[in-house]
Amino acid sequence: MRAAIDIGSNSIRLAMSDGSVRSEITQLALGIERTGKLDPDGIRKTLAVLSEYAKATASAESVIAFATEAVRRAADGDEFCASVKATTGLSVTVLSPAQEAYLALNGAVKPQGAVTVCDLGGGSMELISSADGITPNYVKSLPLGVVVLKNKFKGDFRKVIDAAPSLVAEFGDVPPYPLVLSGGSACAIAAAMLDLKAYDKTAVSTLFTARELDGHMPMLLDKKLPVFRPLCAKRADTVPYGAIILQALINHVGATEFYVSDAGNLDAVLNGCMPPDD
Repeated sequence: MRAAIDIGSNSIRLAMSDGSVRSEITQLALGIERTGKLDPDGIRKTLAVLSEYAKATASAESVIAFATEAVRRAADGDEFCASVKATTGLSVTVLSPAQEAYLALNGAVKPQGAVTVCDLGGGSMELISSADGITPNYVKSLPLGVVVLKNKFKGDFRKVIDAAPSLVAEFGDVPPYPLVLSGGSACAIAAAMLDLKAYDKTAVSTLFTARELDGHMPMLLDKKLPVFRPLCAKRADTVPYGAIILQALINHVGATEFYVSDAGNLDAVLNGCMPPDD
């Protein structure tokens, strides 16, 4: 059995080759915009989760743990990785933006041929375009993750809506390929739009229209989101930011429809698709 662990800015996810998956919200990047460091409570929660994951994968023939934007940019990122090793025995590989983008492209469930994959995490948003669906020909990462936006705008959704177009405009000209959205926020939004009672990765990995998202925005931004969509309760504090920034991105690239993919970088690593060295 093989296992892969994604140490993200908002959540920690485990996937194993027997099909089992686990995920916990730890918000490792909470406050990083202000302090430049990982959140102390987030570190504590993350180490506790990783200790459980290490036990769950003790018999696995291989365990690959990797970290993304929060650990990559934090002043205490190296210290955190050392703590993970000392506490759990797990060695953490910190991905570069290009490596993270490569995994997002190759892990996503997507249509054949040309495609643009948007991987929205807690700390960053990556856009990866590929003319053949395999090799990136456009890659850009911006610090527009849902935890970063939450830290910056502190619940003022009106300000986020006003700022979002200029924020995503920094992606510049993006090839007009079919758009695929991946990451926990995109999947939570898809589940909310479908009004799922239990999470179904196959159901969320489907095609939506931009108009459908527009129509669901009032619900996604409502403070009663956990009541309207109990499935989103764990991510209710970050889903609104994800909905706003993704809507702005869709408008920026001029897409009238988009796919959502439950699969992403974690699946790519689990399936043996490791990114090339920078």
